[in-house]
Amino acid sequence: MNKSQIIKRFVFLVFGLTALFTISAQQSDSLRVDLPTALNIALSENPTVKVADMEITKKQFAKKSAYGALLPQLDVIGQYQRAIRRQTVYFDEGFGFGGDIDPTQYTPEELQIMEVLGKMMGGGSETSGEGIQMGRFNVWSAGLNVNLPIVMPSLWKNIQMSEVDIRLAMEKARSSRIDLINQVKKSYFSLLLAQDSYAVLKKTYETDSINLENIRNRFNQGVVAEYDVITADVRLKSLIPNILQSENMMKIAEMQLKMLMGIDGEMPLKVMGSLDDYEATMFDAIIPADTSLINNSDIKQFDLQAEQARNAFEMQKLQFSPTLVSSFNWTYMSQNNDFRFGNYRWDPYSMLGVTLQIPLFNGGQRYHNLKQSEVQLFQLREQRKDVERGLKLSIRNNYDLINKSIEQVVATQSSIAQARKGHEITLKRYETGMGTIVDVNAAALAVLNAELQYRNAIYDYLAAKSDMEKVLGYDIAPVQLD
Repeated sequence: MNKSQIIKRFVFLVFGLTALFTISAQQSDSLRVDLPTALNIALSENPTVKVADMEITKKQFAKKSAYGALLPQLDVIGQYQRAIRRQTVYFDEGFGFGGDIDPTQYTPEELQIMEVLGKMMGGGSETSGEGIQMGRFNVWSAGLNVNLPIVMPSLWKNIQMSEVDIRLAMEKARSSRIDLINQVKKSYFSLLLAQDSYAVLKKTYETDSINLENIRNRFNQGVVAEYDVITADVRLKSLIPNILQSENMMKIAEMQLKMLMGIDGEMPLKVMGSLDDYEATMFDAIIPADTSLINNSDIKQFDLQAEQARNAFEMQKLQFSPTLVSSFNWTYMSQNNDFRFGNYRWDPYSMLGVTLQIPLFNGGQRYHNLKQSEVQLFQLREQRKDVERGLKLSIRNNYDLINKSIEQVVATQSSIAQARKGHEITLKRYETGMGTIVDVNAAALAVLNAELQYRNAIYDYLAAKSDMEKVLGYDIAPVQLD
């Protein structure tokens, strides 16, 4: 070994130790999570779940608002009006001034005044006379208005629609949790797959580095040809892109898991375990015999939307019904020509009434709105059929994928053992001169492929099982932490 090789190895050792200490320091400050912990954090911190929960609260307030429409509505009203030009009123003969009156009913002074007023207001002519200007320039009013619906069927139907809105919001929140659990599980398993793949590739790289060093020593001794050194070196370098790719996949999977958990992307994260830990429980899992869609969130949402549409249809029908509303008004009014508020005289005015409204014709709007609601009901029925067919197909596909993944795990378990044994035999044959470097590389590649296929099969099983649980609408409660 020359001096340059010694320096290179020393520098590599220094950088390796520095990286090791850095990784160790990061891991000590990292958030260490397993799958139950990741699910609990996601269900409590993910913004999507928080928004869905707030939607329930919003619908509850909407229901209270609908109930409030049945209660009396009280409004305090204040108003000021300034007359630019007051209204002039004219009276015809016979109104009480200068017409057919009984002189015996009035005093002479009253008869004289009535005669003068009659002349001022027309004196029997429709065009003569100056008339009388009514009111004053400033009109002030303040009072209380009260309205109470007595018979209004649409209000009760609106309350029923609000109750359905709350149930739909709760189902959407449940759907958000199911979707989040599915995404967290698959992201968690993806990170485990990337870590396991990286570990397999790294171990293969270390093993091939040792083999390359042995082959170089044998070449220096004149035992093997230079072709073997070149082939082993190319084989080693071909692993580097795969290692870098798996490392990048780890970073992407980790960032995705952090996003789903609702934690800071800069926080170091360390997931516990590996895919091998789930292999032992694969064969204990029982595929549910009940594959009906009774708990599926999409179907439940469609049913609630159909109920909403039926209520809307009933609401349109109730638009043809009469309504009865009571009202009460109490008002104080003052009319003045100046702004001397202390001298104002306030006169009370009050009214109690009942309004009956019977719809007759509004251009056919109610009828056409009713037909729109009928069309919407038909659309929802057809859409539900299509969604149900798609969900049943998804259940069947996931069921087949689960069985296929289990078969692949069983097959790759035996293939890994056979590939390792074949690799050992090939190495011994090569060391004794009975084999070639091509055989050694082919055997090493077989071991690598078997290891990766084994872990991919476990991941496919876990992902398909998670998708199956999502379609079946499993309600998974957050796991309680110790």
